[in-house]
Amino acid sequence: MKISAYSACQRRAINQVWTVCGDYRFEPQFLAMRSDGQPDLYMNCIIGLVHKWFGDDMPKKLFASWAGDARQTMYDDLAWLALENAVYEKELPERPALDGLRRAHASAFFASEYRLSRQEWMAKNQLVYAVQSARWKSVLGQKPPVLTPWEKGLSAALACPGTLSGEELADAIREAFRKYLHFDGDAHAKKPFSLHFGERWVPLLTRLFTTEMVRTDDLAIDRSAAAGGNGMVRASNALRTQLRSNEQEDEDRDYVEGCFGRSLYPPKELALIEQQTCTGNHLGCHLWFTRGEPAPGKTMRADVQHLFDQAAEQAERNRADFLKNNDLYQSAILHLTGHIRNCMQVQQQPDAVSARQGHADVRRIWRLPVLNDGRVFLRSEEESNPGFTVDLLLDGSASRLHCQETIAAQGYILARSLAACGIPVRVISFCSLRGFTVARILKDFSEKNAERKIFNYFAAGWNRDGLALRMAGKLMDTAPADRHLLILLTDASPDDSRRILPTGQSPLSRSYDGAAGVADTAEEVRALRQRGIRVAAVFMGENASVPDARTIYGHDLVRIQRMDQLATAAGKLIQEEIRELSG
Repeated sequence: MKISAYSACQRRAINQVWTVCGDYRFEPQFLAMRSDGQPDLYMNCIIGLVHKWFGDDMPKKLFASWAGDARQTMYDDLAWLALENAVYEKELPERPALDGLRRAHASAFFASEYRLSRQEWMAKNQLVYAVQSARWKSVLGQKPPVLTPWEKGLSAALACPGTLSGEELADAIREAFRKYLHFDGDAHAKKPFSLHFGERWVPLLTRLFTTEMVRTDDLAIDRSAAAGGNGMVRASNALRTQLRSNEQEDEDRDYVEGCFGRSLYPPKELALIEQQTCTGNHLGCHLWFTRGEPAPGKTMRADVQHLFDQAAEQAERNRADFLKNNDLYQSAILHLTGHIRNCMQVQQQPDAVSARQGHADVRRIWRLPVLNDGRVFLRSEEESNPGFTVDLLLDGSASRLHCQETIAAQGYILARSLAACGIPVRVISFCSLRGFTVARILKDFSEKNAERKIFNYFAAGWNRDGLALRMAGKLMDTAPADRHLLILLTDASPDDSRRILPTGQSPLSRSYDGAAGVADTAEEVRALRQRGIRVAAVFMGENASVPDARTIYGHDLVRIQRMDQLATAAGKLIQEEIRELSG
């Protein structure tokens, strides 16, 4: 085994497996890693115990039975539940401490349901979750969840006793899958018919035929053959997941609507916008514009209701955090408002309007004797019309889960300061899920004194930054001015589960992350600037992402690391953009 190929956390996981099984030459098929990147001790113990009691051949043959099947993810998850119970009962007499580890693991399953993000809830296999819940509630001695008779039967069949031999255990798992999941012993992969055409044919063909991407939004446990990848799992799962290729587009659209709210556009208009927008690197992707309002007349699924409940809880946390730091944030608003107002006074001359006093307007003097109109003077307006609008675009992907309260406060401070200076402002959060990039309007231009709605911000899913910028450009068609400033709050790390499709110039598909994601986002920033839209960014991310941020946004970028830096840094940035817009 090439240990150097593994990360430090993965090496700790392998050592946990080795310590339990006692075989330091064993290379496990699976490694159990929690969602925070740390090893899952209990499930790594289970992996080692499976090797100790059943060797290497039985597990390999068992998992190979459905390798490549369209439902491989589900089979893997459920098989590990059966293996876990069997080796636990075998090992417990020799290792009594295993009981405490198991109970701690069961408690962590339920305790981590919120902490492990909406991204996982949105992608969760509900059958697997139901059976897992039944297992871990039983371990804790709690009342079992409500299951259908079919789910109860599957759960009981997977509670395999420790008295079974390796072959008997494998047969029991296959029989449970045959009886409850119609598994016939052969893997049935979904094999789409595919042809490759030159780039000029792709836009036409994708309008005529249905297209489907086949990369999952699930977080997955990493096989050791792919060491170094994202070995991210639920602490309660420790089971490998893979591509979700059998979801239907209509089903995904209904799901996205349930999670984020109904579309701003009717289906035909939205389809037309997709045809115009989802081109080039974004072929095969979909769009969803929403204000977060639930679709009328539709029953909310239980998992979607859970997401809405979590979103409401996050909104309360956002508000509570703002109140906790109210003095700091109000000071930032005053400071930033002063920066913006001073710049506008210097850069923009007040408008002259007709009045009954002021400087005589020689062009209107005749109106006094002829029309008895006393408004023959010119007076300067105290408040000048800024002549431009501002869109705040907030990265709402799962990479921002650790700082949701901070981003909500940043958005509120910026929006409140701009509105106090009479600048029309709109606030939008974006993320992507199941191939849909979602733009959620938290506060619109027409909503006065509605900045507190920004606290409804939450993070989930992925972020296809380039497509989100295209959507922002589309929304600017509805702005109440001809000149626009777009400010992003970002970590400059575009990352989406949907790949970039092959083209005539690039015959291989590419992941939408790393250099490809950065290059695409930078290209979309340039495209907006060519339209006359000013694009700037407030960057709050890792040191490693600074070069990418510079590549994407150039000099129209400020970096902050603490909230007390926001007013000064954003003030300088906005001042510069106002100078450019006023010029």
